[in-house]
Amino acid sequence: MRIDHVGLEVHDLYAVELFYRRVLGFEPVYRYASRRTPGLRTVLLRRGEALLELLERPRARPPGDAPGAPPGQGVAAPPGARLDGPPHHLALRVLDVDAAHRDLVARGRGGEVVDGPRTTGDGCRELTLRDPEGNRVELSTRVAPEPLHPVRAVIFDLDGTLLDSEENYFLADERLLAGFGVPFTREQKRPYVGGGNRDMMVDLVRRFGLPATPDELLARKNELYLALAEAGTPVFPEMRRFLDLARAAGLPVAVASGSSPEIIARLLRSTGLDGLLPVTVSAEEVAHGKPRPDVYLEAARRLGVEPLECLAVEDAAPGVEAARRAFMRCLAVPFLVDRPLAEPFHLADLLFEGGPSTFDAGAAWRWVEGLRG
Repeated sequence: MRIDHVGLEVHDLYAVELFYRRVLGFEPVYRYASRRTPGLRTVLLRRGEALLELLERPRARPPGDAPGAPPGQGVAAPPGARLDGPPHHLALRVLDVDAAHRDLVARGRGGEVVDGPRTTGDGCRELTLRDPEGNRVELSTRVAPEPLHPVRAVIFDLDGTLLDSEENYFLADERLLAGFGVPFTREQKRPYVGGGNRDMMVDLVRRFGLPATPDELLARKNELYLALAEAGTPVFPEMRRFLDLARAAGLPVAVASGSSPEIIARLLRSTGLDGLLPVTVSAEEVAHGKPRPDVYLEAARRLGVEPLECLAVEDAAPGVEAARRAFMRCLAVPFLVDRPLAEPFHLADLLFEGGPSTFDAGAAWRWVEGLRG
């Protein structure tokens, strides 16, 4: 018998994984989303001989502790989603879990067993015990290979990823705010790159005390932007090539964007991409824009593919965070190549640090092919 891993149950899987990877140097071994226990998601991390399992499941959270939620917005557990006792566990590797169970019963210690033996969805045979203080101890052995989830769909961000459109967005914002006598610089625009347009308008009203509602600002900005965009919005050539490779391989594709539905439709039409990307999701069609995962989860739902089997293609830190919170793989090509790169980029599965000028569709596609199983 030996220690196999330590399991930590967390409220915010994205934030905790980022900590262990960026601060302590752990690397991912595999991810798993349970079909037997809806909402249960795990990441197994390794550094050297140390294995750490992070688990997230629907349960009550303290106020302000919801993934990606503003302070004060706790998330209530669904009916029946309850954890008994300490949520963490110690996993001990044994040669034969069923033999260990029989031995416990024979020695009159079967009362400590609270679950199992059972075979888990990620390929382990497990038996769970409670120690005298209620701590969970798993006896475990692997009986099937580690789960490999093939890439079965590709979901593209639009602005800054497929389309070189961020300059037009800045000009639209600049002209919008000039109408209120407010100067707006490229440096002020940077924190909003990759987020939802309506979320930006909400913040601008608060920030500058504008005498208009966010929806009024958004409608005016869309008018200004469309006039600029339809006059000319280039498609990044290598990203277009990557889209063509995905479609040629038969993978379903979609767009998940912070832009409005009308802008998405008109941009795709004006660039000739509308026939190639029939599924589109706007942040205005879901509850929250990026960095929340809503647009990506909705795109996966419309494609009929599990999020864990989707690849998100992104250019901005909020989009990378949204993709990882959706539990998708992520290919990142930063539009803004600031140094150091924002932390979410370090959770991308494939990162072209130099930005669009360094993106190689062929190299990216060879990586995808290795994930298709």
